[in-house]
Amino acid sequence: MKKLLFAVILVAVLTSLVMAGGSRSSGSTTTLRFLDISPSPARQEFYQSVFAAFRAETGITVSYESTPWDDAANKLTVLGASNSLPDVMTFWEGWLGQFTQAGWVVPLERYISGTEHTYTDSVTKKLWPKQKQLYGSIYTVPDGLMVKGIYVRGDWAREIGLNLDPARGWTYDEYFDAIRRLTDAGKRRYGVSYRGARGGFDPISVYLTGFSGGRFYDDQGNILLKNQDAYEGFVKWTNLYLEGYSPRDSINWGFTELVDNFTGGLTGTLLNDSEVAATCQESMRDDQWMVMPMPRSKDGKIYNTINAPYSYSISTHSKNPDAAWQLIEFLNRADNSIRYCKMGGLIPIKTDIAGDPTFGANGPYSAFVLQLNDPNTVIPTTFGPFNYTDMHQGMMHEEVQKYLLGQQDSKTALDNILNELERRMKQYMRDNPGYRIEQPLANF
Repeated sequence: MKKLLFAVILVAVLTSLVMAGGSRSSGSTTTLRFLDISPSPARQEFYQSVFAAFRAETGITVSYESTPWDDAANKLTVLGASNSLPDVMTFWEGWLGQFTQAGWVVPLERYISGTEHTYTDSVTKKLWPKQKQLYGSIYTVPDGLMVKGIYVRGDWAREIGLNLDPARGWTYDEYFDAIRRLTDAGKRRYGVSYRGARGGFDPISVYLTGFSGGRFYDDQGNILLKNQDAYEGFVKWTNLYLEGYSPRDSINWGFTELVDNFTGGLTGTLLNDSEVAATCQESMRDDQWMVMPMPRSKDGKIYNTINAPYSYSISTHSKNPDAAWQLIEFLNRADNSIRYCKMGGLIPIKTDIAGDPTFGANGPYSAFVLQLNDPNTVIPTTFGPFNYTDMHQGMMHEEVQKYLLGQQDSKTALDNILNELERRMKQYMRDNPGYRIEQPLANF
C-alpha cells in the first residue's frame, strides 16, 4: 500500500512539473517563464522592471525565476529531464554539449536570419561561427560580451615610472616585467593577483596556446601543448607565485579574492574580464586604476577569450518560442542592453549603442573594445566540445596546486591535465565520427 501511495505521489509531482514547464496561455494572455542562473538584487530589479515594460508593449507577461549559480547546472538538468525547462533562460555555453545532445534548446537561425547586420562583428564573425563549429547551429544570444584585460594600479605605475599605453599594448615579457617592478615587499605590495583556485588553469592555457597558434589539438585530436615552449611557459607563469610576486595564500584565491585584493590595494595587476570594471568604478578613484589589453604573444597576436558570461536561450519545452524570441530581442534592445551592460561590466552586442560614451575611445571599457576590433586578436580554441566541468572544478587547478606545493614537478602537473584532455577528445571523436577539430578564430 505504501509503495502504491508513493507511486501515485511521484506521478502527481512529475505531472505538475511537466505542466509547469514552458509558457502558459490563458485566453489572449501569454505568460513566459524566465530563469536567471546568476541572481542578485540588482539583476532581479533590472529584469522585473524590463519585464513590466515588455508587458506594457506586448501584453506578454514574464514570470521571473532564479537559481544560484552553484546549483544551476543540476537544476537545469532536472528541469530538462522532466520536460519542464522555462521558456527563456540565462545560460552558460559550457553546458551546450549536454543540452544540444538532449535536444533541450532551440536552434535560433530562423529568428536571427535577416537581422545579422544589427549585431556586432564579434558576435556574427566570432562567437556564432565558433558555436556552429562545435554544435552545428546557433543556440544562444549573448547577454553582452566579456573580454579579458589586465587591470593595473595606475597610481603605483606612475610612482615607479612605468609608462603604460593601452593603444600601444604590450608583450608577455613586458607584462611579467611590470609585475616584478610593481612588487614592493616593504610597502606590502604584490605585483599580481594570482589565481590559484578554481579557474586557475584558464589564464595559463590561454598563454600556452600562444605557442601553438591558438590551438589545443591537431586534426587527429592530439594535444599540441606537450612541447618545450609550453613546458617553459608553464614554469614562467607559475613562477609569478613561486617567486613571491603574489601573496602565499593566493594559491587558494578565486574570483572574489582576486578582485578584492586588487581593489583593496594589496596587488598591482589583475587579469580578468571586463565585468570587473564596474567594481573598480565603485571601489576605486579613477586615477588609481587603468586597463591594458591582454599581452601579445611571440607571434604578435593577442590570444584572448571573447565570450558571453551568460547567454539567452529558448528551451524546446516552450509552448510559445516566438514570444520567447520577442523577449530576447527586447532584452537586447539598445536602451535595455546599455543599462544591463553597465550594471554587469559587459560590452553590448548590438551596433546601435556605438554612440554611448561608456564604450567609446576614452571610456572605461576602451581597452576591451580595442581588442574586439584589433585585427591581431585571435580567439583560441576551447578545451573541447565534450563535458569537462568536472576537470574545470577539480583537477585543472588541483594539479597546478600540487606543483606549487612541491608535491610534483611542473612537467607532471601539466602532462596530467593535457593527457586527460587528449583522452577525452579522442573518445569524443570516436563517439562522433566526422567531427572536425575546432579552429581558432582570427579577427575579421
